[in-house]
Amino acid sequence: MNTSLFALPGLRVLLADAGQRRSPVIRLELIRLRCQLVDVLDLVERPAALDDALTRQAPELLIVDCDQPTPALLEQLGEALRRQPRPVLLFAEQMSAAQMRDALQAGISTLQLAGLPPQRLGALLQLALARFEHDQSLQRDLRQTQTQLAERKLVERARGILMREQGLDEEAAFQRLRQLAMDGGQTLAAVATRLIDADQLLRSR
Repeated sequence: MNTSLFALPGLRVLLADAGQRRSPVIRLELIRLRCQLVDVLDLVERPAALDDALTRQAPELLIVDCDQPTPALLEQLGEALRRQPRPVLLFAEQMSAAQMRDALQAGISTLQLAGLPPQRLGALLQLALARFEHDQSLQRDLRQTQTQLAERKLVERARGILMREQGLDEEAAFQRLRQLAMDGGQTLAAVATRLIDADQLLRSR
């Protein structure tokens, strides 16, 4: 999904009605904003329909309208969003501080409390898109940092093996790893993993 400009015309929106019955108001405003409403789900009558609709309709944003975000609703949303992350805008008539915290932990991008002012829907949609993009960027950065740390540990471990087995100092062992990586067209982490695996195999005999 390209949300770099957070443009609303053509945005594919799925509306999940969890009991408030305000879908006509939301539909009209989405039409005015030139969004594409792909479906309206009744989560009261069909609570298990969300996963299938997310897969089948592939919306770019999910709107959930409820009286309050119950634990069951938040659990359902959290499970669905773990499998299929996407921006979510949740409207609720009432919400405690604990429910707000739980909603954000479930992956809700933006919360709107105490009713739905139609004229604000466009701004709220853009806020949900921006918040989702920000959160996804943070998660990508975290995954990259974790990967780099894990790779660094592999390289340090492999360097230690070379120092022990070939009597090299730290710099020479690192240069040896680098040369092996260049010769084999592989990353340092890949070469380090192979060296560690080979060392473990030899030491287990």
